[in-house]
Amino acid sequence: MAGPQYSYLLKQTDVFTNGSTSIAQEKEFENDNVRKNTLCFAGGMDINLKHIVLGVRAAWDVQNNNGDGSSTTPRYKNAWYQFTFGYRFYN
Repeated sequence: MAGPQYSYLLKQTDVFTNGSTSIAQEKEFENDNVRKNTLCFAGGMDINLKHIVLGVRAAWDVQNNNGDGSSTTPRYKNAWYQFTFGYRFYN
């Protein structure tokens, strides 16, 4: 399987528990202009062995993370990997 994937952030919760984080750093993080939607390229495969299903998937952003399209240092893009294991009850 391969193709585009579109995601949109509906809710975000930020919790700061690090004792060395300052109030200024927390405000800068909360006010950062991060993109709420992502467009990425996703790919993966599933293997069916009788009743067992094994799968692996990965995806990478194709856009910058800033909402206005600008970039900052470090320039990062989201990436994720997923492994699945399943049991199928039917043939």
